[in-house]
Amino acid sequence: MKKLGLLLLCLSSLSFAAEYDPVKGEMLSLSCTSCHGTEGKSEAITPYIAGMGKANMYQILLDFKSGKRTETMMQKHVKGFTDEELEQIAYYFSSVKR
Repeated sequence: MKKLGLLLLCLSSLSFAAEYDPVKGEMLSLSCTSCHGTEGKSEAITPYIAGMGKANMYQILLDFKSGKRTETMMQKHVKGFTDEELEQIAYYFSSVKR
């Protein structure tokens, strides 16, 4: 029982979400600007992603990476990023004002 309690204590201290680094998030987001526009404010046919909810955007990026979503070239593009980097990108675009 003590081992279980210790295990639960250790697991509860872990943070599963990456801490947001604004500089890293902005730098990683630069790869998105050619299609989604500066700060994600697309003026073309691609989606406007500025101000999109962080959790929603992160899940969409993970879905592209896993192959759950296959439309467009996003599936190939996100494969070059770690999950933590995708989370930084989602944080960044969620912080940009629409």
